[in-house]
Order: sequence, then C-alpha cells, then structure tokens
Amino acid sequence: MGVGVLGPQQLAANSQIAGFDKELRMISALDDIYEDSSGIYVLESKTIPNAIRMKVDAKAKAESNNITITLLMRLQGLGVYDPTVAIGNEVRPQTRTVTIYRNIVRKVVTTPGYGNEALDARPYNLYGKWVDQLGVWNKEHHGLSIRQTILEQYGESLIYGRTLALCTRNWNPNFLIAGLSRRTMQMTYNTTTATFTTAIVNGILASGGGALTPLVTQTLNVPNLSNAHNLAVENRIEPLTIDGLPGGKGWILTMSELQATYLGDPTWSARNLGSLYTSYERLNDKLLTWRGVMGTYKNFLLCQDMMQPTLIVTGTAAPWGLTAGYVYPGDDDERQRDEVNTRDTVFILGKAAIIDWNAMPLRFIRQDDDYEMVLGRGTAVVEGLQQPIYDQQNPVNGSHEQFGSIVMVCSLPTYV
Repeated sequence: MGVGVLGPQQLAANSQIAGFDKELRMISALDDIYEDSSGIYVLESKTIPNAIRMKVDAKAKAESNNITITLLMRLQGLGVYDPTVAIGNEVRPQTRTVTIYRNIVRKVVTTPGYGNEALDARPYNLYGKWVDQLGVWNKEHHGLSIRQTILEQYGESLIYGRTLALCTRNWNPNFLIAGLSRRTMQMTYNTTTATFTTAIVNGILASGGGALTPLVTQTLNVPNLSNAHNLAVENRIEPLTIDGLPGGKGWILTMSELQATYLGDPTWSARNLGSLYTSYERLNDKLLTWRGVMGTYKNFLLCQDMMQPTLIVTGTAAPWGLTAGYVYPGDDDERQRDEVNTRDTVFILGKAAIIDWNAMPLRFIRQDDDYEMVLGRGTAVVEGLQQPIYDQQNPVNGSHEQFGSIVMVCSLPTYV
C-alpha cells in the first residue's frame, strides 16, 4: 500500500519566474582576407609598397580636395646607332597621372540615455553591444569598398555627393573571360561603361557558344589559369615579393569558396591542376600566413575569399545589363549565386592594386537629444578607395595604364 503523498502543485502561471538568456547572439562575420596586406606610399619619395593596398601618407595634404600622383613611363624603343647623329633624336620623358579623391562616411545608431527603454534593455547590455558593432561595421564597409575598387574602380564612399561626377564607375580595364583563348579572352577597354558592359557580356556569350548556360570550360581550370598567368605578365601587372613562390615574386589570386572547392578536388574537376599545383599541406610556413591560402599554381598564390563578388547578367537579349553582386555589411548577401545568369569573379592582384587614402582617421561622433534621454552615437571617417588607373593629360580610349590588378569572370561551379 502506497504512502499516498500528494505531488507538488504547479505554481500559478502569473507567479512563475520568467527566466531569459542574457547573452545576445549575433551572426558571425566572415573573415576578410584584405585586412593584412597594406603598405604606405610616401608622396615625397614616390615609393610603391610591396602590398595590395597602397595607403597614401598624406598628412601634409590631408586638407586637399584631391591628390595627383604621377607615373613616369619607362624608356621605350631602340637607341641611336652609327652613323645616325644623336642630336635631334633625344627622347623626352612621358608621364601619366591619377587623381585620387576622398569623401566622408558616417554610421550612426540611437540608444536611450535613461527611461523605460534603457531599463528594459539593461539586462542584455543591448545598447552597449549595439554601439560596439560600429567598429565591426566600419571594417566590413572598408572590405566592401576594397572589392568594389578592384571590380568597379571606385569604393562606395566616392559615388555620392561631391565626388559622384568625378568618380564614375566602370569595370576593371584588365578584364578576362574564362573559356576563351589567350588571344581573345581579354576584353578591349572602353571608357564608356555601357559600351564596355556590352563587350563583356558578348565575351561571356562567346565563351558559352552563344548562350549563357554555364559550361565546365568557363570555370577556373588549368587552361584558364595558365592563360591568366600569361596575361598577368603581358599586362605588366607588378608582382609582389612573396617568399615561397618561384623566384620569390608573384601575384595573389582570389576566388570564391565555390571555385576553391571545384579547383581543389581532382575527382570533380575535369581539368585539375596536376603537378604545377602545390597544395596547402605542402606550402612553407611563410605562405601559410596569408589569409585564405589554399595553394600555389605557377606564380599565383591561390586564396579563397568568402566575400568574392559576382557579376549578374540582366536582360533576355541585347542590350544586356551587368550588375556587381557583393556581401554588404552585416549578413546582406546580394550576390545571387543561385541564378543561372550569375557569374563568379576571380581577382589577380599585384602591387598597389588599390589606393587607400585615409584623409581623416576614424573618430567617434555623438548627438544627444531630449535632455540626454536619447543618445546618438556613431563614427565618421574621410576616405577614398580607388583603382590606380593612370592616364595622359587628354585621355582617349586605350591611353590608360593600369598595372595593379586583373579581373576574370568564370561560371559558378555549382552548375557543372
């Protein structure tokens, strides 16, 4: 016979203590491979650093609206030979220039100074974490601007306000189409964006036999890598000093993790890299310090970039459109990688692929309202990121000089 003790009665719902998790969860940020490679360009000595990002040391010119950097062209042609007289056959120096710009970038948030909202959120430290995210946002915005600069010549801050008319976006002048031969894969640059866009989409169509349906021949395979390597030499892309590569010099090649998966799997790739490829586990320690590194191929250090941009072909017939897809700050992924008409990009980067002018360092800003019941907090920076495209005094098509980077467009491996 049981004791018959009554079980405990559940407490009335309105008397139960409601617990909650005080630790706020946030979506993790993707690793940015561009954080480490930067060097200072000193205007007085005109020395280009051994880095992808060339940061302009312009303390004396920080108040300038713009800065002009001059490039001295190399001596070309043959010499003077007997019996030709040297007088009258002198060569005059030729120069090209690039003008860099800057604009202000601000990001602001609002928090309660006191009152009901402040008390409700205090257990979470919600607004403290909200303000802390300003630093993360600025890093992500800077990473976005770097990728925009490589693909579209100018970072986000320069396409607004006072610099809008001066910084018209166009595609990278050194533009390759994977799947075409070495002689035809580089598109002829045109300073008119619409004309250059048409040429690029026509090149994509040609590489696909007249259609946009992705083909395995358009992925980052051996023929396309080898052709890109030869064109990096032909375009005089200035190599970086990279210990561990053949001859100690080469270029950084960035690709999406989708291209990296396809490229690194010999059982999947129809044209895997073979003996010219050195995989991650066989690299020396110096090369392993590069973010996203996955191996080497010839003079390329292959790195995967989780935020590698895409190109989205729009329209159903000519005139076609072309839009760049990026990962924006936060978790805003606008790359549309599940669309058949979307193409992947590959960046080949040498010295000074990007000019990064920090005219006024990042600072905190504030605006209080309603007797400090509302607190505005934010950051401000004056910066300009752009591609170093040198040109003559009176530019014409074909007169540009760009020695820092190449963009190659590929098909997305998810469709092969």
